Amino acid sequence: MCAFTGDAPPRVLEAGHLYSYARLGTHVEHGGLMLRRDIHRLFDDGLLAVQPSRLRIDVAPALATYPQYARLHDEPLTLRLNDSQVDWLGKHWDEHRADAQRQG
Repeated sequence: MCAFTGDAPPRVLEAGHLYSYARLGTHVEHGGLMLRRDIHRLFDDGLLAVQPSRLRIDVAPALATYPQYARLHDEPLTLRLNDSQVDWLGKHWDEHRADAQRQG
């Protein structure tokens, strides 16, 4: 099951890090979610994020013209998270969304 979109064929699902594995260089317990491949790439690029205090999906304006992604905006995740996952999502949010919110 994709944490953002729900049921999906196993072939299109992959484990996505909630942090930059390339920067950290190690696997962290509870540092990931199962994501559809396209969702995983868009999350890694910061085009999809999760608002950490509400645990709702935030879709970047660049994806607004794509209905399959635009409809995810403000939707809840499809599973419950533990505290570590929420912390990682907060760091991802700070990296990809905090500046945009400060600018207006």
